[in-house]
Amino acid sequence: MGPFVPADPGLVERVLASSGVERTPTPPESSYLGELLKAVTSYFVDALMAGAKRLHLSPELVWWIAAGLAVLLALLIARLVFSRLRRRKPARESGEALAAALPPAALRDAPGWRAELERRLAEGRIPEALEALWWWVARSLAGGEAEPDWTSRDLVARSRNADLRELVRRLDAFTYGPRTPAVEDLRGLLGRFEAALA
Repeated sequence: MGPFVPADPGLVERVLASSGVERTPTPPESSYLGELLKAVTSYFVDALMAGAKRLHLSPELVWWIAAGLAVLLALLIARLVFSRLRRRKPARESGEALAAALPPAALRDAPGWRAELERRLAEGRIPEALEALWWWVARSLAGGEAEPDWTSRDLVARSRNADLRELVRRLDAFTYGPRTPAVEDLRGLLGRFEAALA
């Protein structure tokens, strides 16, 4: 890189003049919303001043009226926002109440999961029925010690029954396999589990 050489001011001036480059900055155009707000504010102030002249009100009283109207407008906007938030809240709370009404997996025992399994099978909800079948087997084998993070290997370790090992593998194949089983398939597997657990 060569030494710093200052520019020739005369040459720069001639180039700028001959090229037609605009050198005076122009302010940015204002937004539509800003212009609209200015127009509404101007209309409001003009109407307020015209009313004050007709009623022979002092400028101080006009200022207080304007401030009161601004506070009233802010309160109306706040009420609108809070009423919308309040309308949304009950829907969320009703969903939470419904979730709280359903007993979590940790609170159901084997008969409770068996009843839930029948309900889900009757409704044809296969993935949920598979979950209920897994929990029914877990509660039947381990009672309250069964945990949600258990794997099928944990079930087999608890069972110490070779017949159950094959049935648990079949349950895994239904749950994670490429094909969704039919209700009859689940009922058949359930019958085999019942026979093995008896």
